[in-house]
Amino acid sequence: MAKLSYKVSYYALYVMMALIIVVLAMFFGVGYTNPVGEYNAPEHTETLIYFMYLMFGICVAVTIIGALAQFVSGLKDNPKGAMKSLLGLILFVAVLIVAYAMSSDAPLQMASGEIFTDAMLLKLSDMMIYSIYALASIATIATVLNLTGIFRK
Repeated sequence: MAKLSYKVSYYALYVMMALIIVVLAMFFGVGYTNPVGEYNAPEHTETLIYFMYLMFGICVAVTIIGALAQFVSGLKDNPKGAMKSLLGLILFVAVLIVAYAMSSDAPLQMASGEIFTDAMLLKLSDMMIYSIYALASIATIATVLNLTGIFRK
């Protein structure tokens, strides 16, 4: 099974790399539009943006499927480890929920002078910033605690 998994990930890597090269070549090499005076935009900007959305969606889906598969297979082999894995996932979701609750939806003045008022996007961006701070802090503390040897058996 490990050999098959390796082959699938090996070929998936090369397919993804080929797609990335093709989309970037289209973005940089096809041409530019001139919608407003001196401002140029590559013709395949939307292609690149949608491709990034697709890659992000695939990444999230594979991560969730992999976590669930690891949990289910771990229930048979190592139930204690599977429960720790599930607890980690639950804590991650809890961090995101708390960060969303802490987020502000107050309008924001941008550098151009416009006021940005989309409450959902304002809260989502604050949530991402707060969760990055929280998870980076937790990772740093866990690394320091691990280096001290407190959790060694």
